[in-house]
Amino acid sequence: MTKKRVSKVLAVTLSTSLAVTCLITLVGGHSVSAEQLPLKGQTITAIQPATAPSGPVDPKEVEAFADNYFGESLKKFNVPGAMFVVVQDGQVVLSKGYGYANKESKTPVDSNTVFRIGSISKTFTAAAVLQLADQGKIKLDQDIQSYLGGITIPNSTGRPLTMENMLTHMTGFDFPYEKDDDASPDLLNQETSLRDFLIDRMPTIVRTPGEAYQYDDYAFALAGYAVEQVTGLPFHEYMDKNIFQPLGMNSSHDLVTPELKARMATAYDPQGTPYPEYGLYPTDMPQGGMLSTGSDMAKFMIMLLQNGKAGDRQILSEQSVQRMSKFSVFAHPAIPITSYGFESIFNELSNGQYVVGKGGNIPGYATWTWLLPERKTGLFVIYNNDSELRSDLYAAFMNHYYPKSTETPESVSPLTEQQAARYVGLYRDLHTPAFVTRITYNNGQLVVEDRYKLGNSKTTLKKIDPLLFMDDHGNKIAFLEQKDGGIAYMYRPDKSPIAYSPKMQEKALFSDVSKESPYQPSIEKLHSLDIINGRDGRSFDPKAPMTRAEFITMLLHAVGYPPSKSKSGYTDIEHHFAVKEIQAAVENHWLGDEPGGRFEPDRTITREEMAVILTRIPLPWPLGDEVRLAGQTDESAIKAVSKLVAAGVTDPVTITHSDGSVDFRSKAPLLRQEASFFIDKVLFVP
Repeated sequence: MTKKRVSKVLAVTLSTSLAVTCLITLVGGHSVSAEQLPLKGQTITAIQPATAPSGPVDPKEVEAFADNYFGESLKKFNVPGAMFVVVQDGQVVLSKGYGYANKESKTPVDSNTVFRIGSISKTFTAAAVLQLADQGKIKLDQDIQSYLGGITIPNSTGRPLTMENMLTHMTGFDFPYEKDDDASPDLLNQETSLRDFLIDRMPTIVRTPGEAYQYDDYAFALAGYAVEQVTGLPFHEYMDKNIFQPLGMNSSHDLVTPELKARMATAYDPQGTPYPEYGLYPTDMPQGGMLSTGSDMAKFMIMLLQNGKAGDRQILSEQSVQRMSKFSVFAHPAIPITSYGFESIFNELSNGQYVVGKGGNIPGYATWTWLLPERKTGLFVIYNNDSELRSDLYAAFMNHYYPKSTETPESVSPLTEQQAARYVGLYRDLHTPAFVTRITYNNGQLVVEDRYKLGNSKTTLKKIDPLLFMDDHGNKIAFLEQKDGGIAYMYRPDKSPIAYSPKMQEKALFSDVSKESPYQPSIEKLHSLDIINGRDGRSFDPKAPMTRAEFITMLLHAVGYPPSKSKSGYTDIEHHFAVKEIQAAVENHWLGDEPGGRFEPDRTITREEMAVILTRIPLPWPLGDEVRLAGQTDESAIKAVSKLVAAGVTDPVTITHSDGSVDFRSKAPLLRQEASFFIDKVLFVP
């Protein structure tokens, strides 16, 4: 079962004057108004309606809008049930359920139906940290090690990691995310500590904290642990006493209590099948384990929109509320990313309004909350399946209440080849390293190619500003500079909104790989992406056979998964150099049941074995039903080899006969150059 982070397509979506582009862009700076975005003498589109819309102020009209929307959209997205909440000027305008919390028993959703809210938990964790900062118990700019009770985060960057870095997803961790099995039926009735989780999943700080954005589950787990250490209370207990109870959020908790479980909506997959009940790792999960209801979420939103007050009680200081509601990290002044605990998800759908939002996914639940602080408006939607109704609802709501006015066309200018040179190259996503973008130059424009599924996507970029471009579909792309004026990162919120993509440095060619070799482009690409290295620094030995362990290690580096810290079940790899990589392949379901419990890491891998492992990566593979294979292929590998051939992933030594049948040379040893070719063609931009 997969514990989902915010979707890579929809997920999360910080600041500066371009007078000091280089330093401030990389480390963060002051906030920029949503109304005015100055860019070297011009102004990026600032959409302002001629007449300010009234917004969602009439309860009957808002209910009519919601009834109409959910009446159509529950069926459209196969959503069993949903909860929708609208608050305005400190009052609940609408709090209404639609459909079923459990469709089998026909139990309706209402304002007291309990849902898992997924990563919106991070917003509450941020609020807890800021509450302690208000009391002087946490300093946001102090080394986080002061609050970790002896846990040490490896860091050789020379700059300390701070709470500010963590709450804005700017940690510099190498592997900041969780494993797929952190939500699993196997975890039911097990209690696992937050401390053990942090030690088990310990990342290393490999980039200067504050430099680069990547969505970070681990950071918020760490922040929750700091709350425990500072207060001496378990995280869930602190939240209950200091956030939930003062706000009257009596149906919210970070643990599944019996009373809340009795009111919890059933979780469904996109096909409408209930998920089995599952537990979480860790049990107390500050990054995504909270439960709540529509009525409780209304109270939290109202508190934030009323400058931290709930009745006559100040839950958060006005300064802390400002930290949550004002963006502090920008890829470019036109592209906000995060505040403390909120993000700019769906920024392109905001119709020029100033909006901070937070989305969340956990198996069988999807949610999205957004605030318009300047209009004292807040909204929350949650539903019990994994669809993307939320982005559709958001677009419908914003178009209805805050319609987009006529936009001023962007002012664009051509690039010379010399000007384009600093942008040209390969960019590899920090959060999902298999997402690679290539930028080239053609006739005054940059050309962007990527592969986010099998196939190729291509668009051109038009320059709006030296660090801001717009593609053929109107999507903006930002670049971030190094101190020397070179390009450090690219940010593409339409394709990968949860991380920057660093520009990869070109490397010298291997001395034994001919430029005429059909394998050379793939070898060069994987070398530039830091996936492969030479035998002695200069040579690659392209025609040498590859072992099973070597292939697994190369593939793991290509996909960007961390090595495992778990003990392997194979009996013959305990002291092998690739034991952690092989175990990670097991955990990612790349390997099947090996005979006798042995992996044989140093045996040469065959091409058909490579095909079996490679096609276990979850991609939209063609079925391969019409492929006719020639030559010898084990029955257990026919489906995998057919997938590769059907996808057009064949190399120069694959033989196509005159009758259309294909000899993949399945039994032949896999050579190093061939492994590079197949990994490149399956994962990366052509």
